[in-house]
Amino acid sequence: MKRLGLLLCLVLGLTGCGGRNEFDIGITIPAGSTEAVVYADEEISPKKRSFTVSAGEGLGDTAVYLQPVEVQEENAYDEGVYLTPGMPVKIEAEKGGWFRIGVSVQNPTEEDMEVFLHVEDVKLRIE
Repeated sequence: MKRLGLLLCLVLGLTGCGGRNEFDIGITIPAGSTEAVVYADEEISPKKRSFTVSAGEGLGDTAVYLQPVEVQEENAYDEGVYLTPGMPVKIEAEKGGWFRIGVSVQNPTEEDMEVFLHVEDVKLRIE
């Protein structure tokens, strides 16, 4: 049974399956997008009262936002947290709540652009 769980972790590409979960979340910025914030399709849930996020592939300086999906507490999550490549930041959020994570990135090109956020200490579910 233990081998099956390890194999599942490897197949899904997850790291730290035994305890701390880490994920690379892709966000597609549509061609010609001028949206203020573009959110990932996946949803995350902090395992504690905060989680760590860092810039992944294709992502420069930006602001990161949380969009509540299922929360118990009435908190405002409308302010972004500034993110610089190479400098992970902690984001406070309701433990056990579910959120979509987004970035403030525009794409003036004629092709979709894929950027990634690396998140730690969260659970992940696909919308």
